[in-house]
This record gives sequence, C-alpha cells and structure tokens, in this order.
Amino acid sequence: MDQPADIILAIENLSLGFRGLKALDGVGLSARKGETISVIGPNGAGKTCLINCITGYYRPREGCILYRGRNIIGMKPHQIARLGIGRTFQDPTTFPHMKGLDILMAGRYLHTRTSLLEGLLFFGRSRAEELASRQRVEEIVAFARIEEVRKVPVLAMTYGQRKQVEIARVMAMGPGLVLLDEPMSGLDEFMKEVVNELILDMRQRNITIILIEHDMRAVMELSDRVVVLDHGKKIAEGTPTEIMRDEQVAEAYLGGLSYEREAA
Repeated sequence: MDQPADIILAIENLSLGFRGLKALDGVGLSARKGETISVIGPNGAGKTCLINCITGYYRPREGCILYRGRNIIGMKPHQIARLGIGRTFQDPTTFPHMKGLDILMAGRYLHTRTSLLEGLLFFGRSRAEELASRQRVEEIVAFARIEEVRKVPVLAMTYGQRKQVEIARVMAMGPGLVLLDEPMSGLDEFMKEVVNELILDMRQRNITIILIEHDMRAVMELSDRVVVLDHGKKIAEGTPTEIMRDEQVAEAYLGGLSYEREAA
C-alpha cells in the first residue's frame, strides 16, 4: 500500500470477527504526523476493537495496518509498543498497588537494554539507563501535573488522578502514536479540562493521536478529523464540523439530532 511520507498510521480494509459476529468490517483510516483523529460511534461500534487490533491484542482476519510503513499485524503487543505506539485503557487501574512514580518508570522499561546481571549489581549501563529514565519521568510528572501523587498507590488516587497517571505512563514511553480510549469517561468538568489540556500539550509536541471519545465537545475541540463507526463499519469521515452536520451520523450516533441542535 503506497502512502505519503508523512503518514504515520495507515489502515486498510480491516476486518475482525468473533464467532460469526463482525466487530470490524472493511475499516480504513490514515493519520499524519502530529494529527489528532477522533473515532466516534455508539457503544458496540468497534472502536476499542480497532485499538486492540492496532496494539496487537486482537489479530484481524483481513486487512493491513502500517505504522511508519511497516505492517504490524501479527506482532505481539510489546513489540508494537517498542516501535513507538502507546495506549491508555478505559479502566485506569492496571497496577492498583503501584505508586505513581513506579508506574511511569515501568513505562520506561521498553527503552532499557540492561542485562539481568547489570540490573542486579546496578553498574555501568544499568546505572546510566536508570538515571536517564528517572530524569525523563520527572519531566513527565511535571507535564502531567501529578506531583502530588508521585508516591501514592493507584488505589488511593481519585479517578481523575488515575486518568492523569495513565496518560503520563503512555508519555513516559516516548511514543510517536498515542491511542486514547475514552480518556474523559467518568470525569467531572474540572478533570475533563485537565485531561483536555494534556491532550492539547501532546498535540503541541507533534504526537499523532487516535482519540476514542463520547464527549462531543472534546471531539470538536481536539480533532483535526473524525472517523465514525457504526456496527463495525466506517460510515463517515471528515472535519468535526462536517461530521456534526452529517445526517447519517446524526441518525446513527446522535439519535437523529445534529450536534449543533443538541448544543442549542
């Protein structure tokens, strides 16, 4: 599949099924460097399935997923992560007993090349990598505004703080592509603004973002383009304004009401 040099992610004819049920049906999309694309649709439309295919948790039946020109279908999740693809999860309690700082350090593990012996003795390359990782993690702590939970276990954090730490963990990986799975879900208006600012900061760092989100105001504010899924199929793609005026999208996702009417 030929693609322009600035295309970071290219997906073509992606299909995924479970026991005869089609979760994805011929889905295609592409994302340029530094672009933010929102994927929206009703529950069960295939949005998280799409992320799981990109990150290697699911293996699609058909199609092609190219990251920086390399087909990643068939690769394992940790191999895909090493290429520079990071993701968040809807439930930010992956490591409930770990402290904030330790979670970010775990995100740096992909960048270490230390042997077991070097790690145990903490000398040479092991020491250098540890110091470099800690410096980077402290930068991410400041970026994500999570200084107050650096030494707090996840279970003792508020839900909003867990979301912040989840985004910080992905940033600690140093990704070129970030997949955000409903980062606004379950948050109050204040924390939505905090997460919104973090995503805007990622955009300024020229990171490519695929955003799955039900909060349509966030989608309108953050997206360069929007892709709409319904029953596993892509039914529309365009700018946020174009999508919100699309009658097919309004019928499938907004119950027959356009975003502009709903907001009014």
